[in-house]
Amino acid sequence: MNDFNSINKGNFNNDTLPKEKYENSMNNNIKQNQKLKNENINNYIIAEIDIKEKDINKDIRILNSHEEALRNGGVYKDKVYNNEEEIKKCEIRINEQLIPFNYIHNFKSSGKYTIKYIFKNNIINAAYMFYKCELLTNIDLSNFNPNNITNMCSMFWLCSSLKSINLSNFNTNNVNDMSYMFYECSSLNSINLSNFNTNKVTNMSYMFSCCSSLNSINLSNFNTNNVTDMSSMFSWCSSLNSIDLSNFNTKNITYMNSMFEGCSSLKSINLSNFNTKNVTNMSSMFTDCKNLKKENISIKDKNSLKKILKTLH
Repeated sequence: MNDFNSINKGNFNNDTLPKEKYENSMNNNIKQNQKLKNENINNYIIAEIDIKEKDINKDIRILNSHEEALRNGGVYKDKVYNNEEEIKKCEIRINEQLIPFNYIHNFKSSGKYTIKYIFKNNIINAAYMFYKCELLTNIDLSNFNPNNITNMCSMFWLCSSLKSINLSNFNTNNVNDMSYMFYECSSLNSINLSNFNTNKVTNMSYMFSCCSSLNSINLSNFNTNNVTDMSSMFSWCSSLNSIDLSNFNTKNITYMNSMFEGCSSLKSINLSNFNTKNVTNMSSMFTDCKNLKKENISIKDKNSLKKILKTLH
């Protein structure tokens, strides 16, 4: 991480400030940053963003909330998660420089920047937290405290440049909604969710949908006992060639429609413990899975297999 002296000076407009005022402003920033460094801050997220020439002097999104997303359109309005107040308590530093809170930032020069989000409060609702942060390339949540979070709906939706995400130490014990969580993270090729606790999750719809670069995923620790909706969970994961869901308990699921639709590279799938007795909608479950043959679908329950094969085309 860069120190203060190596901060990209493009973030400062010193042409309009008298020299004395500019130096005072810089000194105040140094003092404020030192104060932050001296504090015992252990609840934070670090992200990296890559600013190209075409992005200079444009409003670049670096954070979000559901209310902010609604203001900018393009998201569902059937419910409002009301998490703006807690998100706004976050302190943001770019290359160690403290900046006034804002969901967007205007970068004055190209290059790679480090963004640190410091939370003095424990977030309860993380819905839409990084929605449409399309230029973030890396997010490290290993020092973030999610213990009280119940909602991760759309948390990383449309982080389309995201290539790496560190979710080690990520506590999901209280989360009940993971729908759309990684939706359209189209540059991610792998996600390590081995420490995820999904005991309380009821909604996994669209969770990995449109992760078109995703070629491997380990869900062996997933507990799906309480999940009712898996619609479009893996839809259009067009780079996945195999997936093992043998540990999935589907006894309470009612929606599996389009669950694997558009998984055009999928050649084998293990659904050995799937039971579709309570499923009411399985339409288009395997539509456009053109490389998947019925003999490569593993499932024990014969009735469930019959219903699943009807969706294979």
